[in-house]
Amino acid sequence: MKRLFSTVLAVAIAMLPLLAQTIEHIFKDAFAAEMDDMIEFFDHDKPCHMFAYWYDVTDVDGDGTLEMVLGDYAKEYYAIFKYVDGDVRFINPVPLQNVNWKPIFWAVSDLLSENYDNQFDITLRHRPIFAHDININGNRYKASSEVWSHVNPSTLGGYDRMIFKPHVGEVKLAKKSETEKAVTATWSLKDPSKAKTMFRGYTYTLATPVIVPHAFLDTHNPLQFSRWLNGEKITHASSDAKAIISEYYGGRRIHEARWVASCPSNERTFYNVVFEPEDGKVLSALVCIAEGDVESVRNQWDDMEGNDLATGESLDDIFFHGPQIMAMIACDAGLELYVRWNSMEGIHYAIWREYEDQWITIQDDYQYLAPN
Repeated sequence: MKRLFSTVLAVAIAMLPLLAQTIEHIFKDAFAAEMDDMIEFFDHDKPCHMFAYWYDVTDVDGDGTLEMVLGDYAKEYYAIFKYVDGDVRFINPVPLQNVNWKPIFWAVSDLLSENYDNQFDITLRHRPIFAHDININGNRYKASSEVWSHVNPSTLGGYDRMIFKPHVGEVKLAKKSETEKAVTATWSLKDPSKAKTMFRGYTYTLATPVIVPHAFLDTHNPLQFSRWLNGEKITHASSDAKAIISEYYGGRRIHEARWVASCPSNERTFYNVVFEPEDGKVLSALVCIAEGDVESVRNQWDDMEGNDLATGESLDDIFFHGPQIMAMIACDAGLELYVRWNSMEGIHYAIWREYEDQWITIQDDYQYLAPN
């Protein structure tokens, strides 16, 4: 009996980290699923520069459970949400302890980073893959596990559709190779001539198509849109568009605003906007205008040192890090942008979803580019 008890106790102790992880996932999944309601609650009737910008999931009241905390950029205002009886509720603020603030636009992807299932999410259940290494003429579209995350290699054969802009092509897994470093999957279009339509006007350096299972298209509708391409003449926002944006941001002065993309079917137009620095900070944003009003934004704040960013870059360099939209997709969870954007040391391949008046990253893959 003593041996049996010791064995059971040892198993129970061994399972404690897994149990704790499971309980943590319950809270994180609940908060991720209610992100739009929490953002709407926080942002309601606030000026744009006071929208939710920071977040953390931590035990702020010492009751042994996790709470979601949202704060504005200046951390002057915060809101706390608790998961109780299957529902996420706002609670009266308490003094904050052990808060590790992180930018809100990473919140969903961070909350789900350890959950390989994600079946509750209409998009993440299919785990789209960005083909970041393509040869259009050779009909080869590659992706590596050095870039993607949370993809089971045994499922790669089920990825049989490729999306770029509004175009969809049927693909097959042509090759899968594995090394100690990575799994590399290579797809090809079943009808190679389809590439002439899908990538008309785009070279391999300008396009990053998305590979998905065919079931993805049962719930997702790729939209037709036009976009600015690297190398083209820059198209600046009109005076009317700049007036709409500046008014939305409380009269904040615009340094420069550039057109990014337009989608006729939902009357959306997107701009990259850099505002004039104030108090040693510069605010930049992706701004979406619909029917003459700002519909949604993605704010980014950076520190200034003199006339340049703390990173050593100029204000104009901010546009280098702006999103290049590869697909614009409508689904029941909201409008989604499938984007490629440059960081300081590599390239992100991300899905941004519109949550009320903000754009949140729901999936993020990263390609590190070693310096030459």
